[in-house]
Amino acid sequence: MPEHGFREPTGALVDGPEGLTIQIHRTLQHPPEDVWAYLTDPELLRWYGTYTGDPSSGSVQLAMVEAPDQPGECLIEACERPSRLEVTLTDPDGAGWFLRLSLDSADAGAGTDLMFRQPVAGAESMAPDVAPGWEYYLDRLAAALDGGDVDGVDFADFHPAQRDHYTPASGAAS
Repeated sequence: MPEHGFREPTGALVDGPEGLTIQIHRTLQHPPEDVWAYLTDPELLRWYGTYTGDPSSGSVQLAMVEAPDQPGECLIEACERPSRLEVTLTDPDGAGWFLRLSLDSADAGAGTDLMFRQPVAGAESMAPDVAPGWEYYLDRLAAALDGGDVDGVDFADFHPAQRDHYTPASGAAS
């Protein structure tokens, strides 16, 4: 991966059961348990942000790296170690973002297939700005897992360059 420069999008807008959905797939060269730890352990989650509170309560306060002074509620909808995490994030404006992450052993058995999904039906116009952000954060996750410099992942490599890729057409691809 180059230090700076355009990053090819790895996701797409697809028609799903809940309408238009951002869907991004990554194959990570780490076992599902390790990837799970980087999604749920507050010390390892620093590639994304920080949270306070007790996850066993079903809700924590989550602050993203890009907005550390704007924590929002993260409602834990489903948590099945190490394969499924579903949350609803409340942004500073009070809007809820339903996110799904599923982890499966990769075909070769040495890594993890991660699938990220966020339905955007009814808010399709946000996809060109939101999806490149998820690409950015998933690259930060990969860098963290690899022991790399997460701060070397530059948001400018994703946005606005990936906007056109995530701009809804008259009909979404499936």
